[in-house]
Amino acid sequence: FNQSGSQMAYGSRHGGLGGVSYSGDNVYISGLPENVTDKHIEHLFMMYGSIVSTKILQNPQTGAPLGTALVRMQNTHQAASAIQNLNGFQLMGGNVLSCRYANEKPRGLPSSTNLYVSGLSHNITDSALRELFAPYGSVTSQRIITNRATGMPLGTALVRMETNEQANACINNINGAQMSGGKYLSVRFATEKGICAYRSM
Repeated sequence: FNQSGSQMAYGSRHGGLGGVSYSGDNVYISGLPENVTDKHIEHLFMMYGSIVSTKILQNPQTGAPLGTALVRMQNTHQAASAIQNLNGFQLMGGNVLSCRYANEKPRGLPSSTNLYVSGLSHNITDSALRELFAPYGSVTSQRIITNRATGMPLGTALVRMETNEQANACINNINGAQMSGGKYLSVRFATEKGICAYRSM
C-alpha cells in the first residue's frame, strides 16, 4: 500500500484459485501488511464488485492486527471474482495474499498441530523461529532441520503449535510471507504426504 491509501501498489501473482467447491459472499484474506486499514482493503476489492463490509482481525489479547481480514461482497459471483484474482497476488511491499471463502477450511487434518516450514534463512536460530510463530499462539516445540552429514541448517523446520486453530492461523498469516533476504516462506501441515519423512532426519 502507498502512504495515502488512495491506490494499490501492485506486484505480481504467485498462483491462482484452482478448483473451488465452496461458495458464499464472505472472503477471508491473509498476508496483509500490519498497517492495513479498511480503506486499503476497500481499494483492493472494489474492482471486483460492491463491498458490503470489511473487518480487520486482531489479536484478542493485544489488539494488534493479525494481517488478516474478512470482506463481505454483495454476492457470490463478486466474491468468486475477488478470490480468483487476489489469491496468490503479491503486493509491491512483498506480501503475498491468500484469499479463500470464509467457510472454507484450510487444508490439513482437523487435529493437526504440526507444521513444516521451508524457505527459512540458513542462519535461522531457535529464538528467531519461535518469534516468527509466537504471535499466532503457543509454540510447544520446534526443530530446525539440519544436514546430518554437515550439521548445517537446510532452511527448513518443524514447528508444533498448541492447537489446530493456532496452526491454521500460522498457515494463513506466515505462508507466502517474504523474509528480509528475499525468500518466500512456505508453511503447511507436517502431516501432508512427503513431509513426515523429515522427522527422522
